[in-house]
Amino acid sequence: MSLCACPAVLPSRCRPCAHTLPRLAASVLMVLAVVVSSCAGFAVHRTERAQALAERGHRHLVAGTALAATGPVFHEHGMRSLPPVSAGWEFPRGRPHTGRVPVGRPVEAGDRIRIWVDDRGAPAPEPRSTAGARGAALVLGVTSFLLWSALAWGVHHAVAALALRARLRSWEREWERVEPVWSRRAP
Repeated sequence: MSLCACPAVLPSRCRPCAHTLPRLAASVLMVLAVVVSSCAGFAVHRTERAQALAERGHRHLVAGTALAATGPVFHEHGMRSLPPVSAGWEFPRGRPHTGRVPVGRPVEAGDRIRIWVDDRGAPAPEPRSTAGARGAALVLGVTSFLLWSALAWGVHHAVAALALRARLRSWEREWERVEPVWSRRAP
């Protein structure tokens, strides 16, 4: 007896083949995976890009001068950091500011450094890039797709296992009815 015993022309009371339901469930979930992942990715991209553009409109790159030297600080376990340096800059032009700003390299007093400031001239972090928005959207979209795919795989296998269990029980009942006749033990 084959695993799929459905005749070529199915009567209306016949259930679909055992492999059809798991495949259908998995297919529906994979379509949902594509749709949900795309929507989530585009939503994150739109939000992150808008935030990056807003930050770019209110943060400004200015030239500053290091007022003191700074070098790397070594910590236990070999970790290294660069402490902020005292610096001076003007923003807007003619309005001097001083403060401690992060630098990405060791500097000497008098070195020119780049400083990001906000609209008031206070030090601010570098604005996010629109490329970062694309990256965040891509990471979220791919992660969402992989999670939905894993869910589809799990549903496919769970439904297939349940269908197989039901089919085996049905075959067992049928065999109990047919076996005495087939072995000629029945009258």
